[in-house]
Amino acid sequence: MKKTVLALSVSAAAMATGVNAAELYNQDGTSLEMGGRAEARLSMKDGDAQDNSRIRLNFLGTQAINDNLYGVGFWEGEFTTNEQGGVDGDVNKDSSNLDTRYAYAGLGGAWGEFTYGKNEGALGVITDFTDIMAYHGNSAADKLAVADRSDNMMSYKGQFENLNVKASYRFADREEVNGEYTDNKQDGYSLSAIYAVADTGLELGAGYADQDEANEYMLAASYTMGDLYFAGIFTDGEKAKTEGDYTGYELAGAYTLGQTVFTTTYNNAETNNETSANNFAVDASYYFKPNFRGYVSYNFNLIDSGDKLGKVGGNTTASKADAEDELAVGVRYDF
Repeated sequence: MKKTVLALSVSAAAMATGVNAAELYNQDGTSLEMGGRAEARLSMKDGDAQDNSRIRLNFLGTQAINDNLYGVGFWEGEFTTNEQGGVDGDVNKDSSNLDTRYAYAGLGGAWGEFTYGKNEGALGVITDFTDIMAYHGNSAADKLAVADRSDNMMSYKGQFENLNVKASYRFADREEVNGEYTDNKQDGYSLSAIYAVADTGLELGAGYADQDEANEYMLAASYTMGDLYFAGIFTDGEKAKTEGDYTGYELAGAYTLGQTVFTTTYNNAETNNETSANNFAVDASYYFKPNFRGYVSYNFNLIDSGDKLGKVGGNTTASKADAEDELAVGVRYDF
């Protein structure tokens, strides 16, 4: 198998596996890698603590078929714990859970990669422009299910010099009603493209998604200059047939100073002409090693209790909980 073709397979899953994935097996064109993270996360709101710790574990397998074709399979799960003072297996408490984030297989080559299963839609790479913080951020550029991680999805991704493209189609799920088969009408598609403008540090992105009676589009841009990074996203669409008008934007910036990375984001969104997100967040991450970091993140919630709050299906009034700031402290180990 040509190294360039295999490299496409590995790089295509790099965002999910992480740069520290360990190679478990590699012989006769078959390879298996394991990666993931262990992340301790303490969240504080109104002086009260919550454990949002998690562990992610993933496996990436590739099989060379010939010089121009390979097979690929990928799985990633996330273990979380929020036992609220309970003991292992206490049925009266929220015990640890395992969620499957990805589970797909397919074929790839220099022309790109086709997969089916639970995979990521096409708008995740667009929201990544501003989703750069260790904990907070990414609260205004909402994605439809077909544009996010979802099952029953056929996906394509390809890289052609400075152009990256993604496309996904989610099938409607079969249901049996009164002895006959029907579907849940949750089919849809998403498309995106990202173009890097030569060696200028400028990247431009655009995407669109449509599902049932909802749709959205996103426009994004980023600029990297040495240790500085700036990005922005604008999104607009219909989250539902009625009372679902949605508009949002996100701004992000980052500065790297030695082993410390400072990031900040501003998120603003309106649903049905009322504010549904309005926050400003800052954080600092210190990298003891490339795969081990500690961070502190603070989110300033600019919504006040009693404000009108935009919601799909009907606006509400912001509660005290809706208006709270949040402090998060974490330690993350990538493997």
